[in-house]
Amino acid sequence: MSTNFLYTNGKEEKSDEQEWRWCLVGNIVGEHEYGEDHELRCGTKQFRPGAKVFVNLIYGGMGHECILVIGTPRRSRRYIQIVISRKYVCNFRLQKVFKPVILKQMNQSKWKWRGNTDSDQDELIRALEWLNPSEAEKTKDKII
Repeated sequence: MSTNFLYTNGKEEKSDEQEWRWCLVGNIVGEHEYGEDHELRCGTKQFRPGAKVFVNLIYGGMGHECILVIGTPRRSRRYIQIVISRKYVCNFRLQKVFKPVILKQMNQSKWKWRGNTDSDQDELIRALEWLNPSEAEKTKDKII
């Protein structure tokens, strides 16, 4: 984990901000059934179909039925952080996040997001094996 230092008024202050982080990312599903009438809906109320979201698996005790995501909503360009059902996210994969806006959201979140260490990467690969086994194998092959 890299630690940055800020210099203000000749004093050194420690900053927890990182250049990048490991993160699971996914895409919002195209169509899904909704309600008792099983009508087809595109995307979710908050996100367009296919929108890229950054995923945090914070609700492990509930079988990860709900997940915390960061993404751009339908009617705005500003990133939001919300909890949605995991069934609305597909195509899970592991990526390095460099985008400053996303890193800022992660740093300001009340939830802990993974860092950039090898142990963080290993934990996310184990989660990916459960969420998307074929992508986990590709990721392992790239690392080795």
